[in-house]
Amino acid sequence: MRLVGPTILFATEGWEQQAGCRTEDPTLFFGPPGFESKHDRLRREAEAKAVCAACPAIVACREQALLTGESYGVWGGLGEADRRAVMARRDPRLAARAG
Repeated sequence: MRLVGPTILFATEGWEQQAGCRTEDPTLFFGPPGFESKHDRLRREAEAKAVCAACPAIVACREQALLTGESYGVWGGLGEADRRAVMARRDPRLAARAG
């Protein structure tokens, strides 16, 4: 999945076709434009992660986000800080690249 403005573009084949987020508002996974309080962000991310938890594509989504160094949003049940932590454990050089 790739964020383009307020829309997410999905591939026509592969895990993206099974993604639970396909029918969700992208702001759930990437946040609203402008300011978002920490409380609102944590609540939104928890809701996004709940969608991911029920998604049949969670593992493929997570691995793609880690492999490509996705910096923003919730992917495969992992938020931005979660992915940085996983990447740091896998390879500290990857964590630095992901911001």
